[in-house]
Amino acid sequence: MHQLSNYLTTENKVLIIPFATEVSKYEGWYKTIEQTFNLIGNKNVELLQFETDAQDMVRKINAHDVLYFIGGRPDLLMQRLHEKNLIPVIKQFQGLIIGYSAGALVLSNDCIISKDEDYPKTNVIIGIGLVDFSIEVHYETSIDEEIIGLSNKREIYAIPNGSAIFWNGIKIICINEIYHFSNLSKEKITL
Repeated sequence: MHQLSNYLTTENKVLIIPFATEVSKYEGWYKTIEQTFNLIGNKNVELLQFETDAQDMVRKINAHDVLYFIGGRPDLLMQRLHEKNLIPVIKQFQGLIIGYSAGALVLSNDCIISKDEDYPKTNVIIGIGLVDFSIEVHYETSIDEEIIGLSNKREIYAIPNGSAIFWNGIKIICINEIYHFSNLSKEKITL
C-alpha cells in the first residue's frame, strides 16, 4: 500500500471492476477495497455493477482516475468485458490500472490460467493486451516445470502471495521477491 500511495492522490476516483466473480460477492470485495483505499486517505471508491448499461459503463470508466480489477476467474472477466465491449475503452484509459489476482492476469497479451483446484489444466487465453509480458499469481515453485515450458514464447513474472509488481510502461518495480521466466529459464528478482 505504501508503494501504491505514491501513484495516487486522495482525490483520485477509483472504480472497482468486479466481473471476475459472482454478483453475490461484489459487496464483499467493495468493502475490502474501500477499507484499503481509506487507509491511504482515499474516500472516492465506486463499484461498477455488471447490470449497468454498456454506455453508462463507458461513461463511468472515463469519469474515474483508477480502475481496479478484482480476483476470481480470469476467463469470466474476459467474457464479461467482451460482452460489454469494454476492451477498447480500457485500452484507451489514461489513468492507473490495478489488477489483483485474476485482474492482473488479464492485463497481459497472453493470460495464463494455471492448473489448480478450479482449472483442471493450464490454459492460455487472450488478455486485454496492456502489458507485453504474462503474470503468474499466487506463485509456488511446484508449478515451475509448467511455467518454464510456457516461457519459450513469452516472458512471465511469477508473483508469490505477499509480493507485487508495479509497471509504468518501461520499468518494473518489484515489491518483495518476484520470479522471471524467459527462454526456458527462471531467475529470482528482488529490488
